[in-house]
Amino acid sequence: MSNRNNPAETPPESHVNLPLAVVTVNERGTMDVSYDGRDFPPPTPDSPWSRARFGALLDAVSTHRTCTVRVEVHEFDGSVFTDIIHAARSERVTTVTAPPSTIRRARHRPTHQLFEITGSGFIPGEDITVALAVSSAEGSADGTARGLVDLGQLVNHCSEVMLIGRVSGVIVSEQLPS
Repeated sequence: MSNRNNPAETPPESHVNLPLAVVTVNERGTMDVSYDGRDFPPPTPDSPWSRARFGALLDAVSTHRTCTVRVEVHEFDGSVFTDIIHAARSERVTTVTAPPSTIRRARHRPTHQLFEITGSGFIPGEDITVALAVSSAEGSADGTARGLVDLGQLVNHCSEVMLIGRVSGVIVSEQLPS
């Protein structure tokens, strides 16, 4: 006779149960969506889910990034993409009240220097990778390539920024200013 209250005799749980969003894309780029087996209609019926609204769809199925969701995208050409949309970490804010004599002025942090790169030719709604080029490599005779990255280069020596379309394969490249 086994004792169900004894943790040593209880088998460990081995699976994680994530909500599943299944996105089916038709040839026009509009999408039918189900969430855990039920239809997941867009917020307004006159504006269907589309590639251009893919980010809004991900926000909606993950409840604005508060819950983790598994997403399967079934393209009209038969290809299937699967990803996990992770919930955003919530930062804990701790309020510390100090006596007025111990309050110090906050240090001024340097302002961010932003660099913008834009390009065209991408598929509406596709994921675009923003990449920093730190080195380059040459393809071998058999079509393979090997890239080495000196981790010390990642701090100050980036020379090029690229936008890479994950579906379209479009690459836009721009040199960083010196």
